[in-house]
Amino acid sequence: MTYTPQHVANYFLDRAEDEGRPLTPLKLIKLVYIAYGWVLALVGARLYEEPIEAWKHGPVIPSLYHEFKHFGGGHITDDAFWYDLDTGDCARPSIDKNDKMTRAILDKVWAAYKRFSGWALREKTHERGTPWDQTYDPNVRGKVIKDGVIKKHFHEKIREIVDAAEQ
Repeated sequence: MTYTPQHVANYFLDRAEDEGRPLTPLKLIKLVYIAYGWVLALVGARLYEEPIEAWKHGPVIPSLYHEFKHFGGGHITDDAFWYDLDTGDCARPSIDKNDKMTRAILDKVWAAYKRFSGWALREKTHERGTPWDQTYDPNVRGKVIKDGVIKKHFHEKIREIVDAAEQ
């Protein structure tokens, strides 16, 4: 099933609301990026088609940044929406209830990262050897982080988590 970053954002916004954990734009964007990496590593497919770019503060999904930037460092109080400029139709995208695999992966991402602040997730994405670290160039705006780099990194991260759980 193909989704947009807005589908994934709404999934995390729903989880955060259910648990009373407000999300900032920074944290939401990092969670949606991490979810992309987990799905790519575990399933071998893209969770959404929009490229992820290496910006100063880490990996960014541009459409989400622009949709939520008006919240600044505050908590997001609106859902992500999809607009059709031709017809004027508006919809709230959500992950298909029957897509058990994607929902299970997103639940694992939420469980693993929900306790971190947006800034802490930003720091994690800036660690040496991360896809952002391998891609970011302060002189090149909008440089896309390649899927192969993301997949390899998250495969290694997930392996570390599994290995730690087995000990």
